[in-house]
Amino acid sequence: MEDLPDLRVQHKKTKNQHQFDLRRFLYVPPRARNGKTLSAVWFVPKIYQEGLRPDKLERLSLLIKIKEFFEENLEGGFSVNSQKTYLSILQYFFNFFDQNERSVTLGNIENSYYEYCEHLFQLCNRNPPDLKKMTAYHYGFNLSKIISNITDLPKGMEPIKRTRLIHPKTMTTSVSREADKQNLEDTQMMGSFLVDLVSGITVKKVLGELPLRVTLREGLVDNNEIIFNVGEPGPSTKALLSKPFDSLAESEKKIVRQFYYRLRPIDSIKGTARWRFVNLRVVAEYLIFIAQTGINPGQAKSLKRKGFKYLSSGDSWQVRAYKHRRGGEVVFDIYKSYKPYLKEHLIFINHFFPESDLLFPTFNAQGRPSPPGPVFHTPIRTLLEENGLPWVSPRTLRKSRVNWMQRRSGGDTELTAEMHQHFQETLRDKYELPSQQRTAAEITHFWSIHDPINSDNLKPSIISGQCSGDPAPTDDKPSSVVAPNCSNPAGCLWCKHMRDIDSFDYVWSLTSFRHLKTIEAAGVITQELVPADIVIERLTQKITWFREASDKRAEWVEEAEVRMTEGHYHPHWAGILEFLEE
Repeated sequence: MEDLPDLRVQHKKTKNQHQFDLRRFLYVPPRARNGKTLSAVWFVPKIYQEGLRPDKLERLSLLIKIKEFFEENLEGGFSVNSQKTYLSILQYFFNFFDQNERSVTLGNIENSYYEYCEHLFQLCNRNPPDLKKMTAYHYGFNLSKIISNITDLPKGMEPIKRTRLIHPKTMTTSVSREADKQNLEDTQMMGSFLVDLVSGITVKKVLGELPLRVTLREGLVDNNEIIFNVGEPGPSTKALLSKPFDSLAESEKKIVRQFYYRLRPIDSIKGTARWRFVNLRVVAEYLIFIAQTGINPGQAKSLKRKGFKYLSSGDSWQVRAYKHRRGGEVVFDIYKSYKPYLKEHLIFINHFFPESDLLFPTFNAQGRPSPPGPVFHTPIRTLLEENGLPWVSPRTLRKSRVNWMQRRSGGDTELTAEMHQHFQETLRDKYELPSQQRTAAEITHFWSIHDPINSDNLKPSIISGQCSGDPAPTDDKPSSVVAPNCSNPAGCLWCKHMRDIDSFDYVWSLTSFRHLKTIEAAGVITQELVPADIVIERLTQKITWFREASDKRAEWVEEAEVRMTEGHYHPHWAGILEFLEE
């Protein structure tokens, strides 16, 4: 053990995280009771405490290379969570060879990879399949990245291209008006539940006497109330609770006292299971926030809670908040009626998470604050399903932007009429506005027969669209963005004479341009909003228009984004992107 090199990934973000100790891959890990591989959280300490001898020393050279891969990624600004994805897939990879008693070394890693990918291919092509095709491709694609790096394979020779795993095409199904109406009704019902849940789980109630009771509006659940406790008593305890206390033996009285002791008011949740109530409220608020702002769920989970700036904008507030990555700000709109709820949320998390700077912090299974990472909404989903209420995913919520805050009534007898009116307005907004969608429709401008520019005068623009060659800024061009000049691509996005092209090639070009600006933005270390961030937002609006305009255009966007993950860039941008990524 002492002679082995240190296989812990060295980075400030991975300290004390057992998952990043690659020494565990030198062993055939034991199985937990459920048959799954024992988690690194438990297995890594066991290695050191018991002085276990490695089973697979032949992997040592390979793991040293893999360690370098992770350290390069983290130093390059890639997130810890993306590295954890790689680690999970590596665990599946090594498990396959452990179970088949096969050796994996640096010398045979490529052949081992092809063998594993063929195994994945067989799993996803069985009838019925044992693995989704998308999952199989995801495993193969991410392993391909690791192997390409540690074996110095040249670009274009990625091992994934030599397997039978292919990215499955996903078709976007057209949704009827009736189906979409049902989606809106489900969203409204779930939103009503979440708003009432947030209002009912307060600091006072979390610390107060249990059970914790949350009153819901009329008709959502049975008895219009949900009751939470820290754990149901077992059959024997239930039997004791039903008996007169004086008739119990001393040992039985002790059990009853301990049960009621857990229900008493407390000053701190530390050492108790009441962190579950806190998590429920935080996750409910997270889902509400996504529906209110339309913000990307991944971006929402990494927002910091300090430094919010509010700017009045009609019936809404424009809010600026710091991103949790390097540089820039994120800007989003909230309904004015939501601002008091957001402030209440800040008070709530400041009480339970004084050390965290996240807007949506949660506790882990041990009741300790979790590091930045995914927001797990399984408890909320389970709670909804148990009460016969619909579940709407965060991805769908961000498209709805329904103002749930107007629905909080506290038993108002006019609630039903108010909800119906709001629902009709939502439908009208969705189906009767000429643009039919968001601002993206307003900035995506195709040539038409009514265009003041003659079609004969259109020529290729420098972002693969079309233009007249006469640069002129639009009225909404931000001052920090370069003016149109037919030489800087960013300027084209705010040029009156630029015309989009309704084609896959153009969508591919926009997506590649956005990838380039993302690399540029990541290299700027500042808390200010930089021009690259503004350009990225503009490009995203255009791409969003294509995604939501029709099934065919949505396929263009999906294919373009897959090409970005594969490093297959539009020829117009490929040269500079490949140079930057070398």
